[in-house]
Formats: sequence, structure tokens, C-alpha cells
Amino acid sequence: MQTEGGRLKQKARTRRDLLEAARRLVERGETVTVPAAADEAGISRATAYRYFSNADILTLESVLDLQVLPAEDVIAGASTVRERVMRVHRHLIDLTRTAEPQFRLFLARTLDASVNEGAAKARALRGGRRVAMLEVALEPARTKLGKASFRTLVNALSAVSGIEAGVALKDACALNNEDADRATTAIVEALLARYGLDAETDDTSSGA
Repeated sequence: MQTEGGRLKQKARTRRDLLEAARRLVERGETVTVPAAADEAGISRATAYRYFSNADILTLESVLDLQVLPAEDVIAGASTVRERVMRVHRHLIDLTRTAEPQFRLFLARTLDASVNEGAAKARALRGGRRVAMLEVALEPARTKLGKASFRTLVNALSAVSGIEAGVALKDACALNNEDADRATTAIVEALLARYGLDAETDDTSSGA
């Protein structure tokens, strides 16, 4: 019987296969459709539609996905949990800046899906990369934090480490990029301090 972890890994592999298939179609100059990507990836069309309801979302994410570095690369050499988290946060924010129009369009498409097809479908359309990356960054503090606090902190950090935070700060608060960065950094630092992870030296083992 497959475990929950095994199912999540399988879903991630299926999603990755569909994104890679979409990129191959683009490289060959072919029109990207969900059925075409499914056929290219050797995945059933019904399964593909559970991940991507339309070609716009699939095409956008296939392009944006290329820009996301593995979490292990982003945190390489970091000596503290604080540094690991700040590096991931900075990487995620930088991604939204370098391709902001595309990220805004992707957000718009997933919001459309949440209205037209329900919140569950919209969640399925999101790759959840920031969540996975922040989990990796916080891994050394998992025991210290405990299950509930670990999950709460990952979720809180996720809320300020993506395009949604940028939209709120730049559109609603009328901030420029520099001031928006200052705001999200302050929130991240406050969260780390709230959970005792703001130290410049690594002391996670002492809380186990």
C-alpha cells in the first residue's frame, strides 16, 4: 500500500513530466494543449486534466518552472536555519521580480480556476514549490519546533514568499520593489524570532 509520502512524490513526478512535455512541445514549435502534453509525456489525458485544466496554465508554469532552483542549491553553505530560510525567501521573491508579468498572469489564471472550478481545483493547479523549499530550509529545526509549529511556520513563511505578497504590497499599499522587500523581510524575521530561530549561530540541536 502506497504511503502518503509516496503518493505526494508520485504526484510531483507526474506534474514534472507534464511540464517537461510542454517545454518539449514549445521547443519544437508545436501548439501546447493539455492532451498534446499528456500524449508527449505518456500520461492519460484524464490524469493530465486533473493537474492542468487548460493550456494557458500549463504553458505558463512550464516556463516559470525552469527558473526555480532546487532548494538544496539555494541553501548550500548556509550555516544557520535563519540563513537557510532567508536565502529561500530571497530566491522566491527574486523569481517573481524577474518574471513578474508571467507570475501575475499565472496567478490570475489560477484565481479564475478557483472561481469557475472550485478552490480544490485551483490548489491542484499550483505546484506548491515554495512550501517544499521552505520545508527543506527549516528541516534542521523540525524537532525543536514540533509538528504543529513546524507546519504553522512553513505556512506563514509561504504567505510572504511569493507573488501574492508582492501584489498586495505593490498594488494595495503602493510600495516600490525596495519598500516591498523591506516589508516582507521584516515579516520573515519576525516569524523566525517568534519561533526562536533568529539566532545568527545554529542552536537548533539544543531545543530537541
